[in-house]
Amino acid sequence: MRFPIESTSKNKLRLDIAICSLVALTFILIIARVANKGTPSTRSNTWGIAVCLKSAVFLAYQLVTGHVTRFKRWGSTKVNKILTIIDTVFWFALFIITILGTSSSHSTSSRALGAIVIILALVLCALDCVQSYICIRIRKHYKLYGVLPEEGAMKNSGSV
Repeated sequence: MRFPIESTSKNKLRLDIAICSLVALTFILIIARVANKGTPSTRSNTWGIAVCLKSAVFLAYQLVTGHVTRFKRWGSTKVNKILTIIDTVFWFALFIITILGTSSSHSTSSRALGAIVIILALVLCALDCVQSYICIRIRKHYKLYGVLPEEGAMKNSGSV
């Protein structure tokens, strides 16, 4: 059964932009939650900062090596696949850890921010699953044909 999303770099770029904006929003909300006086200072509350920064670095690598011609030589479909799978696992871990950290909050505002971060972590986990699927399909196409899906389509249309 094929997933209805086409495995192209254009769809991956759109997904990267959506994920990037949600990561920035999550980062801001986690900082606000940590700054809240009703939030206990535990590792579960600062884990989200590390996950957001890691995700931002992964996205920066993927965007730069995928769309800047100067850096394309460092790009790899295998690395993109691995990074998105790792990112999915970390967002799910943040989802679980934030649930545990929110239950020990003392203020209503801290719990509300925790609930929003929980929802965003779950949404980002789902979006990373879709992005992982796209990266796996791109990697499979690259291994079979030796070119990215768009490059193969451009070569076929140019030879007609």
